[in-house]
Amino acid sequence: MKISKVDILRINAGFGGNLRSDSSVDFALEMQENKKIGDYKKLAYLLRAILVDYPFSDGNKRTAMFLALRFAEEDKKQVDRELILHHIVSIAKQNIIEIKNIEYRLKNAIR
Repeated sequence: MKISKVDILRINAGFGGNLRSDSSVDFALEMQENKKIGDYKKLAYLLRAILVDYPFSDGNKRTAMFLALRFAEEDKKQVDRELILHHIVSIAKQNIIEIKNIEYRLKNAIR
């Protein structure tokens, strides 16, 4: 999925948020350029940056959900919306930082 910082900021602004800290988002965006990792892992880095580090004042989970749905749509994958929502809330509440765990959850909900 091709996404820029401007895109993410615009998506979040649509949910009423403002950027508070951008270092984790910048790191996740750097990982998008890594050719050695797969698409699910790239998305996992983005979601971890948004759900665990809370870079926005509001709309972090909604921004993550939007990105997950956009990822699925771009790759023409099926999404279990209830399951992906469950995973997003769970990652945020439990502060799950392990990329492999987040990647597994994404693969489970987006096929």
